[in-house]
Amino acid sequence: MKNFVQDGHTIDLTNSGSAVITSGTPVAVGDVLAIAIADIAVGETGTCLTSGVVQLPKLAADDIAQGKTVYFKSGKVQLEATGATLAGKAWQAAGANVAAVLVKLNG
Repeated sequence: MKNFVQDGHTIDLTNSGSAVITSGTPVAVGDVLAIAIADIAVGETGTCLTSGVVQLPKLAADDIAQGKTVYFKSGKVQLEATGATLAGKAWQAAGANVAAVLVKLNG
């Protein structure tokens, strides 16, 4: 197939911020949540994961059921969509006061 570009499991991101994006850090790229595969220095371009299941920090107050749509805001996965980026689906349940949840990215 002549028009195939890539499988879509990764996206390249140029770090236009003022600090290094460390490996494993979630980053909103438009409406897509991506996870830095390796450290990305300021001004450099690196590759980020856009699919698969990853463990992410969650808002402690939220009781997230398995399969629920979740969002990313202020460094945490949460249930509230307002002002947040779609993260994907909770791959397992994570009750209130649990610090992290497994998320199927952009699913």
